[in-house]
Amino acid sequence: MKSMEAEQMENRQTNWEKLSISNDFLFGKVMQNPELCKELLQRILPDLEIDHIEYPELQKSIKPDIDAHSIRLDVYVKDEKEVVYDIEMQVSDTKELPKRSRYYQGMMDLKLIDKGQYYDELNQSYVIFICPFDVFGKGRYIYTFENICKEDNRISMGDGTV
Repeated sequence: MKSMEAEQMENRQTNWEKLSISNDFLFGKVMQNPELCKELLQRILPDLEIDHIEYPELQKSIKPDIDAHSIRLDVYVKDEKEVVYDIEMQVSDTKELPKRSRYYQGMMDLKLIDKGQYYDELNQSYVIFICPFDVFGKGRYIYTFENICKEDNRISMGDGTV
């Protein structure tokens, strides 16, 4: 007969084994490892060649001013080319993801250049939402958006946002 303590330990181990990357704690732990973070980015963005992640930063807060809506980025990293990535785990479909993505992109830009700097000094940036659901219901597992001309999709805005 198992002791109560042994049974509790077994249950805890089973619970940990059932966790997925969508668990906030596990996601944070995985993203703290620069090599694992780089591997995830390479799988999501296979066309990019990332040599290394310079510094992972978990739960980065951006507060523009006292009255504005602040954000807390799940994982904010920069690669050796100064490209910045915000990686978000979104487990519930609030139907606000497109506007949330836009807001996060703008808030990140606020922190990328200082007064007196030129706009062309803005880093290329990616906002990545990892979701266990299909946001647009089109059966795709990856949706990539860039600013493209509506009248001629061969023309890109070239603003460095994805």
